[in-house]
Amino acid sequence: MSMIRISARPLSRASRRAPRAALALSVTALVTATACQFGPGRVCTLIGSDSGVSVGWDPAAYPDGALFRLCADGECRERESLREFPFGSLQVRMPEEDGPREVAVSLSVTDPARGGRVVHDGAARVTLRKVTPNGEGCGPVVWQAAVRADPRDGLTPAAV
Repeated sequence: MSMIRISARPLSRASRRAPRAALALSVTALVTATACQFGPGRVCTLIGSDSGVSVGWDPAAYPDGALFRLCADGECRERESLREFPFGSLQVRMPEEDGPREVAVSLSVTDPARGGRVVHDGAARVTLRKVTPNGEGCGPVVWQAAVRADPRDGLTPAAV
C-alpha cells in the first residue's frame, strides 16, 4: 500500500497576494461599470420592435392546422396554427407611424381539413398606441395595437 504525502509548506507572499489582487480588480471593474450606468447621459437597452397590429389566440380553441389570415390597413399575413404550441400569434407590420390612429383589422380562420371552410371571421377597429420598449427617451418608438381571437367572443382588444 502506497501513501500519499502532502506537503505542509507555507504559501509564499506572492501566492497569498494573488486572491487579494483578483478581488481588487473585480471590485474596480464593478465600480467602473456601475458608474457608467449612473453617470452622465442616458443608458438604453437594445430591445428591437416594429410598428404593427398583432393577433393572439389559443390553438386548442381552433381546428389543428387552421389557417389564420390577419389584415390591417390592407396589408395581410397568414400563418398555420398548430395545437402542439401553447399560444398562437401573428403580426402585420405597419410603416413607422408618427402618432396614434385607428386601423381597420380583419381576421379570417379557415379549416383546411374541411376544404377551407371559414370557422371564424371577424373585424374590428383598433388604435395604434405608442410603445417605447427601451424606455422613454430611448429608441425605437413604435406604434402598436393588439387583438385576441376567440371563437365565441370574436376579436377583442388586447394589451400590447
